[in-house]
Amino acid sequence: MISESQADIIAALSNPKNYPYRVKTVEVRQSHIAVLFLAGDKAYKLKRAVLYPETDLSSREKRRLSCVREMKRSAVYAPNLVEKIEPVRRLKNGKIVIGGKEGAEIDTVLVMRRIADKYLLNNLLPSPKFDRFEAMDLAECLSDLHKKAKVFHNKWGVDTVKRLILENESVLSCFCPDVFDKKRVNELTVKNLKLLAEQSRLIKVRQASGFVRKCHGDLLLSNIAYENGEFLFFSPIEYNENLCSIDTLYDLADLLMDLEAKGLRRLANILFNHYMAYMNDLSGFPLLGLYQSLRAGRRAAVCAKKATLMHGWNRRRMVKEARHYFELACHFVSEKKPFLIACGGLSGSGKSRIAREIAGHLDPAPGAVVLRDDIVKKQMTGLMPTETLDKKYDTAAFEEVVYDVLRQQAAGALSVGSCVILDALFYNESERLAAEELAKQMGVPFVGLWMDAPLSVREERVKTRLRNPSDVRDRAELDSQLQLDTGKITWHKIMTDKSRDKTLQEALRILGHILHPNRRLFR
Repeated sequence: MISESQADIIAALSNPKNYPYRVKTVEVRQSHIAVLFLAGDKAYKLKRAVLYPETDLSSREKRRLSCVREMKRSAVYAPNLVEKIEPVRRLKNGKIVIGGKEGAEIDTVLVMRRIADKYLLNNLLPSPKFDRFEAMDLAECLSDLHKKAKVFHNKWGVDTVKRLILENESVLSCFCPDVFDKKRVNELTVKNLKLLAEQSRLIKVRQASGFVRKCHGDLLLSNIAYENGEFLFFSPIEYNENLCSIDTLYDLADLLMDLEAKGLRRLANILFNHYMAYMNDLSGFPLLGLYQSLRAGRRAAVCAKKATLMHGWNRRRMVKEARHYFELACHFVSEKKPFLIACGGLSGSGKSRIAREIAGHLDPAPGAVVLRDDIVKKQMTGLMPTETLDKKYDTAAFEEVVYDVLRQQAAGALSVGSCVILDALFYNESERLAAEELAKQMGVPFVGLWMDAPLSVREERVKTRLRNPSDVRDRAELDSQLQLDTGKITWHKIMTDKSRDKTLQEALRILGHILHPNRRLFR
């Protein structure tokens, strides 16, 4: 609820004449807890005088402290964005101004550098200027922030997740039947509670293992800017410790969910798999569907709330958006039919590229988990994906362990309904058979794809690789692979010396024909 009226302050800050420098216009944007005034090259953020279950900004002092906390948090997630905190004062003649020393202090604003709308990811995407490498940059930036974040062993937990599930149900039910269907809201709650019961032990393990950290808490595309090759994560949650002291995977889930909502599954999949390569956090994967569902349900409720403040076309648009997020919440916890794909081939054959491009076409969101031998090798030896592996690990025994780990990780992801793509050389016939046997054991369909290309094409590829975890870089290493005994290859062979799109379409055709010949398989 609103604790006090700020109508006169909002009206004054909407007037260009009341700023300490000349501006022509002021654009006003409002949310449930703040009002943003865009004036010239600055942005002024006023905290609303509200009292909600999740936050108390009911007094001027509490709003000032909230501004201080946001400034400190922003220094981590968006350096140099917040410039200062200024008082809002009422002069003796009644005029309301920002800053200065005269007059009574009646409120507080954050003064920030204004970010052009074109740099916000919700406006920028989709764009040819933001593709695979930018998604990888975003994944690395986020994983780095998560690794450095403060750890909590007494926050989050099963009770917290249960409360989020029930809160979503309570709020969504307030908009039934006008926006949502009550029966479906109840069904969603039941599915989420069932998943929580199944994964409660994993939540406790992650809490004890240090995966609950002080995160951003609100990683929607509208809160991320990509400006001059740098990412700014602004508006981190500062008003409630419980909303930002969360599982790092729950933080990631917000971003993945919003990319899915925008129809950007390919970028979401690239970001997810690259994040996992750096964070080495596949053990938490069974929780991702539940976490994405909670994020989407919360977003659906926020949109429904906004719709009540709108009229006409704007209201209809917001109701449509609320329903879209609700459908996503249901999709993330819907029944899944996983399968296992193996992409094999010698270095430079294009297997990793095809694995990456196939993954984003598969359900459920964010697409298939891609498990790559080169990544596993680096994770097992404590290296970053782009660091070079010591030659001492170039042994048959180490290789055998790598494939064992790949199969273990695949089994874990398959068991919770995800499609999995194994991306490895698979030059050994026994390893190919072991992959097929894993699919039989897990009771899922299997497709093996063998990629090949002329030696000249493979040589050019390995020489021009960018940010690739493979250590194969020259012709000599390719020549050494020619001596390998690959045995009889029974997997579907694909020549990759064509364009990426043509090779991808051939792979998708093979998968669709074999796995689900009578229905649409891909998005």
